[in-house]
Amino acid sequence: MIEKLFSLGYSKTFAERYYELWGERALKIAEAMEKPLPRCFRVNTLRISVPELTKRLNKKGFQFKRVPWAREGFCLTREPFSITSTPEYLSGLLYIQEASSMYPPVALDPKPGEVVADMASAPGGKTSYMAQLMKNEGIIYAFDVGEERLKETRLNISRLGVTNVVLFHKSALYIDELGIEFDRILLDAPCTGSGTIHKNPERKWNRALDDIKFCQKLQMRLLERGLDVLKPGGILVYSTCSLEPEENEFVIQWVLDNFDVELLPLKYGEPALRRPFGIELSEEIAKARRFYPDRHGTSGFFVAKIKKL
Repeated sequence: MIEKLFSLGYSKTFAERYYELWGERALKIAEAMEKPLPRCFRVNTLRISVPELTKRLNKKGFQFKRVPWAREGFCLTREPFSITSTPEYLSGLLYIQEASSMYPPVALDPKPGEVVADMASAPGGKTSYMAQLMKNEGIIYAFDVGEERLKETRLNISRLGVTNVVLFHKSALYIDELGIEFDRILLDAPCTGSGTIHKNPERKWNRALDDIKFCQKLQMRLLERGLDVLKPGGILVYSTCSLEPEENEFVIQWVLDNFDVELLPLKYGEPALRRPFGIELSEEIAKARRFYPDRHGTSGFFVAKIKKL
């Protein structure tokens, strides 16, 4: 089985890790990640209703199925021509977004009028979805360190008619400098991206355990900053597109051990791993969720919903 993972291009280190985590299923996960994901989109309800846009696209021959966890989300089953060349796309009536990426904003559930932070916002998919859920009311402070990606964010939020976002070309490690307490925070954390092999095949062989450790330290620092500026009773949603327990379950266990918080249950996805690499974690960890390409038809993804007490 490990040999088959080698044949797909995985390094010995990661082939062995994945076999230890999932046994025979590791090959199914790896094989599923070799296939392209369906193209999914989100109806931009700031500009048009879901029934009106789906009707327009149906008339043009597009067919799609609903994303179970996102009222506004659909995945294409028939695309007679590129949906990105339609007037509907060009005028900001829809946004192309992977199904798994739609879940963190839905899990966060920001309300109109709230003060929200997006700690790693570029290129703006989750930021704009939160603005949509907030009906452009309230304010989103959106941070990112990548200048080019922030330009893309600016273009996206402009095309989509988002008006309640303030963009910061700065690391969210400095979020406390704003002197603001937030109702809700989204941290779609920088990670090794091992759940995105379908679009980044080089991640099978060009990552090392040191990369995981580096990301884990940054994730913990960002979480600490986020929890510092979150109001008591506030919600923080943490997500990654990584398969690695060190960036997911172990980070959430560290939060449970060191902060006055509780994990809230999430409906979709599989329960997070309770005994990764034989290490016993809190029963609460199962409230966090994982998405897998072989079961959910998405990238590998992790989501946890944290309430500050």
